[in-house]
Amino acid sequence: MPLKVVIFDVYNTLFRNDTSFWIDVFADICRIQELPVSPEEFWNCWKPFEMRFRQTRTNMEHPEESAPFKTYQVAWGEAFVKAFDSLGIKGDAGHAAQLSVDSMASREPYDDTFTFLEYVGSRWKRALLTNADNDFIQPLIRKHAMSFDAVITSEMVGAYKPDPRVFQRVLQETGVLPEEALYVGDTLLDDVHGAKLAGMTAAWLNRSKTDRDPTLLPPDYEATELSGLTSVLELLGERG
Repeated sequence: MPLKVVIFDVYNTLFRNDTSFWIDVFADICRIQELPVSPEEFWNCWKPFEMRFRQTRTNMEHPEESAPFKTYQVAWGEAFVKAFDSLGIKGDAGHAAQLSVDSMASREPYDDTFTFLEYVGSRWKRALLTNADNDFIQPLIRKHAMSFDAVITSEMVGAYKPDPRVFQRVLQETGVLPEEALYVGDTLLDDVHGAKLAGMTAAWLNRSKTDRDPTLLPPDYEATELSGLTSVLELLGERG
């Protein structure tokens, strides 16, 4: 079947979300709350707690038995509580989580983002599917005057990629079959593996040129920048 929709991840695919951005946020938290710790030390303490949330939030064997859904804002707040505790300092976890959410709404696009989105939109439907809170994706889209045929967040579904239910939701919203969709994302587990489980064609945007994980389903295509997927789209658009 010919291609009908290109579905994009957001962070580290269309918009930058490097560690340097997070260190800047942690610097603001430390400055505003007058914390007796460096931004780097605070980040290095907080990140493992945040990663534990990511690693345990989805039961891939039985997705319906996953832990109760938490937004990033809630999960980040809990991680900040643990980080403050671990460091033996007092701080406002709710305020820190809010600054983190606000920062996600102001990330900058990659240089190739808008040119590629315009190219895709001239021939196919465009959609976003992202592990994100509504409170930072919607402002981000408005800030850059972006339009899509569907925007699906983990918060809307109450589940996180790579849970197949998240991918099924975006297919329903765009009205296409899995084999009529191309999913583009930067992570092998959440994006590629999840999309493949849902029956989609998957392209890995490997901007950092990292090695593949052989334990996960492989991508159908790989590129280091969005423009590298142009020939892929032409091929998929012609198949019948």
